[in-house]
Amino acid sequence: MRQIASFACFVLCLSAAALADTYQRSPCNVVHWTRMLEGRIIVEAKDKKPIDIENLFFYERDLPPNHRIIHTYDDEVTDRRPDRLSIYVDRENIFLSAYCS
Repeated sequence: MRQIASFACFVLCLSAAALADTYQRSPCNVVHWTRMLEGRIIVEAKDKKPIDIENLFFYERDLPPNHRIIHTYDDEVTDRRPDRLSIYVDRENIFLSAYCS
């Protein structure tokens, strides 16, 4: 019985690793950017540099060249490009999620 449980765990772990590897190698590197932006505020380059004591701000100019920022109040976006990083933010420009689209 232990062998079956061990094998099942091995298969599940292998599947999770394969899925994580797929996201890691996505054209726009979603996993990397999600980790970089999580809980941070996206600031436009033209804005004055705020005092960033807690590493709270992330400048738009530091994002990859092929990106777009989508606010929650924007109309639905229909154009898709798998190599573009789409970053979703709320009204205060706080990062919500990122996708390749």
